[in-house]
Amino acid sequence: MNKVNFSNDLIILPFSKIFFRLAIPNLFSTLMSSATVIFDLWYIGLIGMSELAGVAYIFPIFMLTSMLSNGAFGGAISGATARAFGSKNIFQAECIFRSAVLIAISFSIIMMFLFFSFAETFFSSFIIDTDVIISTLSYGNILLMGIILIWLFNIIIAVTRGSGNTLVPAIGWFIVLFSHIIMASLNLDYNDGQLFLKENIKLFDEKIIFSALEWAAISLLTGYFIGIVFVIYFYSVGKHSYSFIIKDFFKLNGIINLFKSGMLAGCQSLMTISLAIFCTIIIGSFGTDWAAGFGIAIRLELLLIPIIFGIGGALIAIVGANVGAKKFLRAVKMTWKGTFISVFIVGFIGLFFSIYPNLWSSLFTESVEIHKTSKLYLQVVAPFYAFFALGLGLYFTCQAFNTLFWPVVGTFIRLIFVILSTFLLFNFNIDSPYLVFVAMALGLVIYGLFISLSLQLGPWKKYYNCLLYTSDAADEEDSVDLGGRRI
Repeated sequence: MNKVNFSNDLIILPFSKIFFRLAIPNLFSTLMSSATVIFDLWYIGLIGMSELAGVAYIFPIFMLTSMLSNGAFGGAISGATARAFGSKNIFQAECIFRSAVLIAISFSIIMMFLFFSFAETFFSSFIIDTDVIISTLSYGNILLMGIILIWLFNIIIAVTRGSGNTLVPAIGWFIVLFSHIIMASLNLDYNDGQLFLKENIKLFDEKIIFSALEWAAISLLTGYFIGIVFVIYFYSVGKHSYSFIIKDFFKLNGIINLFKSGMLAGCQSLMTISLAIFCTIIIGSFGTDWAAGFGIAIRLELLLIPIIFGIGGALIAIVGANVGAKKFLRAVKMTWKGTFISVFIVGFIGLFFSIYPNLWSSLFTESVEIHKTSKLYLQVVAPFYAFFALGLGLYFTCQAFNTLFWPVVGTFIRLIFVILSTFLLFNFNIDSPYLVFVAMALGLVIYGLFISLSLQLGPWKKYYNCLLYTSDAADEEDSVDLGGRRI
């Protein structure tokens, strides 16, 4: 096998030549991952409103899994891999690969244990319709049984992305989506130009029967499984820098630091999903229509995370390689350029759907009441999505710098602000979905501004100032980490 180090160009070529080469496949990956979620929601929308509302309570758990495996631990793993390749330490990169697989297995087991131990009691403790709870647990039980597939796929492509190869993850995501569609279509009939959903799917001469909702989870997990098979095939016959020597199988150098970075980054994901669950429960208290409508609307915001990560994932590889090569000024400059591209794209999406909100909700339901609830959220919150992209985009690149503290603090401030604001509204009996949405919008503004200002005035200050007054050649001589440590 011919070995190749994709990170060499990342520390030499100009931003424009490397950013788009990595970002375009990575954006395609996020497009495929978003399309996978949208297709799943469309399929569930064919089943019924109770199922749609029930899955709205499980979707944050799915997004938490994706954010932890792809964004938090995945980002930390990508950043560490990029720094290892940037410093030309291939053995350390291989240790990171082995550690990443172990982390994926461990956390999937933890999530399974927590869900099956507490989910039924947790959802039953809130004022939720019984049919909705049944749908929640029916979908969630199968999804969590196969959660390890989501973890493994996302972790392995995070390693691949960190090595500077974003093409393989893009192909992998296409395979996940295509496989999901094929599997789900087994439960669809086509007649007279219309699609009809079967009540259930029967296998092995009707010995095994799954409901339409259960099959949605099964087909999704099957997509991830086939995606894993493809990535394993690439590492068996494709071009990369790894050797996979059997005698080094248990060498996990740096796994503790990787675990610490991932846990710190994971706090961001946990708080983001906790906020989504909190808001879903609060809005759900106004009725099932509000829960379903908000579930549709909040998916747009959560689906922006993969789009932001499409750019952020490319930046992790670029910035991490330059940090590993001790080119810190170059790393900071590329961080801001890439982040503002993310802000522009996500800000445009937010403004578009705030003006045409029904274009989003009509993809999933024809209910007039659900359209109204989704429309209100998008009109109030979506115009401020640019601030979400600003904060989250910087969070991703912080994984390359290993300066995650301030983005995590910013997420905590956003969470506390929205929760306290909501409690005050209920305490003074002025609670309404509109005012809750206003609090969520203000939380986004605080989030983006706090993270950007804290980084510029904090750990990146001296490097950012140097960037204004010195040439890029100066970063060749600088060997001090942005956190104040030597690398």
